[in-house]
Amino acid sequence: MPPALLALDIGNSRINYGAFQDGALTRQDYLPSSPEYAEKICATLDEWRNELGAGAVIIASVVPRLGDLMSTLIEEHLGLSPIAVENFKQDLLPLRVDRPETVGVDRVVNCYAAIHLYGAPAIVISMGTATTFEAISREGEYIGGAIAPGVRISLEALTQRTALLPPAVWRKPARIIGKNTLSQMEAGIFYGSLSQIEGMARRLRDELGDDARVIGTGGISTLLKDEGVFDAQEPVLTLKGLNEIYQRRFRV
Repeated sequence: MPPALLALDIGNSRINYGAFQDGALTRQDYLPSSPEYAEKICATLDEWRNELGAGAVIIASVVPRLGDLMSTLIEEHLGLSPIAVENFKQDLLPLRVDRPETVGVDRVVNCYAAIHLYGAPAIVISMGTATTFEAISREGEYIGGAIAPGVRISLEALTQRTALLPPAVWRKPARIIGKNTLSQMEAGIFYGSLSQIEGMARRLRDELGDDARVIGTGGISTLLKDEGVFDAQEPVLTLKGLNEIYQRRFRV
């Protein structure tokens, strides 16, 4: 087997990291996005390298200081210099927006993955700290999108800013009409989020074309995978995008 590729997706809430061997994701884990977990992640990556043999590391980070820290630790512990996608994200695909340099590297990588794994036109819906909607034209260009508060942010705001409402969780309730405060909150969060996804996907298809595929990603999207709103559901789309970038641009 060829040496493994180690990939890190450093987001605002958590760090997803995985190992690809011969194009397949063979190891995957995640931890909260915090410097206190950096050494533990490096230790895991080192274990994977010893098991699989690692030829390269590639990183997409939307938290610059944490990305720099992880790069430094990986160089020190693994002796590998990570490829930072932030440095060349504008070369991956045409970014037809007002300020291309401000588009988050994770969003660019997700669009790159969608194009190469599913084709264009496409809509990428990432459900994380924020819920982001990416629009990819028939020509494979990123033409913009939308950003909404994520499910957890909405849930936390609802429970923290109201004195009498109990804590609720993100799950599918048995019915949409709740019989008590908690079940009503859970119905509102779940079906409200589902309706948002359905409505935004429909409106984006109105502009992109009815054949635009809808790809859902982010850990929270897993709960919606059977609701018929996504044509494909990829919890670790960013990691798969990092692998596509490496295979197409760096593999000799």
